[in-house]
Amino acid sequence: MLMVLAMLAAQVPADAAECTAGPAEALVGEHYRRHVPTRAKKLSGASRVRVIYPGQMMTEEFRSDRINLLVDHRRQITDVRCG
Repeated sequence: MLMVLAMLAAQVPADAAECTAGPAEALVGEHYRRHVPTRAKKLSGASRVRVIYPGQMMTEEFRSDRINLLVDHRRQITDVRCG
């Protein structure tokens, strides 16, 4: 288990920004548009953004430098999470 965690930690550069989801919760309820990833990065401090649509397959690795935007079938943001 420790080996797996070490491998995952190695995937994130040491100087990567840490994500803080709280401020990015302001995006919940908005429609996902082109400018949203930039705002999500600015609000959360994350250096990466992943948009997750209903039923979409995704990897389960945790990245402390990534904000996840969960959107519904109408492209409305329903939740934001770091990882």
